[in-house]
Amino acid sequence: MKIASIFSLALYLLLLLGTIRGGATSLAKFVAINDVPAISYAMWQALIAALLLLAAGFLKTRRFPSFRQAGIHYLFCGTVGASVPNVLFFIAIEKINAGAMAVILTLGPIFTYALLLGLSRETIKPRRLIGLAFGFFGGSIIALSGNESTTSFNSFYLIALLCPILYASMSVYVSCRISSPEHPLLMAGATQLVSFAVLLPVGLATQQVHLLWVPPDLTDGLIVLHGIIGATAYALLFKIIDLAGPVFYSFSSYIIAITGVIWGMLLFGEQLTLAFIVATLAIFCGLYLVNTTQQSVKSASH
Repeated sequence: MKIASIFSLALYLLLLLGTIRGGATSLAKFVAINDVPAISYAMWQALIAALLLLAAGFLKTRRFPSFRQAGIHYLFCGTVGASVPNVLFFIAIEKINAGAMAVILTLGPIFTYALLLGLSRETIKPRRLIGLAFGFFGGSIIALSGNESTTSFNSFYLIALLCPILYASMSVYVSCRISSPEHPLLMAGATQLVSFAVLLPVGLATQQVHLLWVPPDLTDGLIVLHGIIGATAYALLFKIIDLAGPVFYSFSSYIIAITGVIWGMLLFGEQLTLAFIVATLAIFCGLYLVNTTQQSVKSASH
């Protein structure tokens, strides 16, 4: 395949990934405001994604993940990196703007670098520290004012900020504690399966289990769709990196944020404020400085 064709395919997939993941925040908001419990929503979304990812992983490797060898790792990832942040996500998205949530989720790489720096797993580099400052500045503005015209404080934005912190914690754990990881599809599927196993008893104990298709309605269909989007996003991630590399894939964060804001405006009539625009641009600058510096260091080491 010619280089131009490869790039065109990678760009198309990147735009597709950004559009569906950006739209997932608006999808989640629609489900949340229709009185689906956050625990139940996260539980079903995890199960659907797990089944699809494990099936794809099996077709790729002809085996399933080993819970005997890596059970403790999957327990951590499934709880800290999936169950808790996903429930917090669905709690927060009911009360905050979908566009703001999409931008908040792009803070993952910035929090990952901050955690690695705190654990002395990363060296201090001025350019990345500046990126860190930009990211924290943008995140602070959103936490204080969100994307709303009112100046009143909304604590649900702080809950939303916990999501990328916990996702980053899982990334740091995987990079620091798992020396021989399985195929990414198997790891992702096992993580989602553990998330379902953790949330099911919690949902039953708190009587927050929403039964799918009883009776069937649009909300149930969107829950299933969200699980499919989650699994599809993983598959697109691997394909884009294979075609164009991790630097190219890192631009998906910008597309996810922009399309997430657009979906929120189209579906919920959300409006942009000057503070939110400044915060988003600051986060974009932070992502660029953190991601590009990391990649340039890796390239120089080869």
